[in-house]
Amino acid sequence: MRLSARIEQSAPIPLAADLDCESGELLALVGPSGSGKSTILRCLAGLHRPAGGHVRCGEETWFDATRGIDLPPQRRRVGFVFQHYALFPHLTALANVMLALTDLPADQRAARARDWLARANLEGFDHRRPGELSGGQQQRVALARALAREPRVLLLDEPFSAVDRVTRRKLLNQLIDLRR
Repeated sequence: MRLSARIEQSAPIPLAADLDCESGELLALVGPSGSGKSTILRCLAGLHRPAGGHVRCGEETWFDATRGIDLPPQRRRVGFVFQHYALFPHLTALANVMLALTDLPADQRAARARDWLARANLEGFDHRRPGELSGGQQQRVALARALAREPRVLLLDEPFSAVDRVTRRKLLNQLIDLRR
């Protein structure tokens, strides 16, 4: 499923970005701090509306400024891991992942969330809150939550910025394994 986008705006951050990513392909946005990388990801996810351009995934148009199309985030089937993970601090790891599973019957959500936590090597961490987890563990909960939605597109905003080199390598390998 191909993702293509043209993001245009003059403010608050000037953007003129063209993206084209084939199904299964990894694409990295690289640039200095403040250059608009996070804003581009938010535009793809439907969390920010640019002044112009389009976002298409496969045959579906998610955003088209000219045609007035702007699908809400929940209809785009995007998994998003925010730079600071955006975990709910009052909820357990299990409950944070369960939030992504509202399309399942309530009696199936906990089992599916536990499965995703296990895939992220977080078995036994179900009842810990984000404040009781390391940065790498918090990131894996956020990744499990994003993947639990079975997204068509997975967006990661500086996914390894808050962890040391060894943890970064481990997380990258785990992400590659989870992607398979």
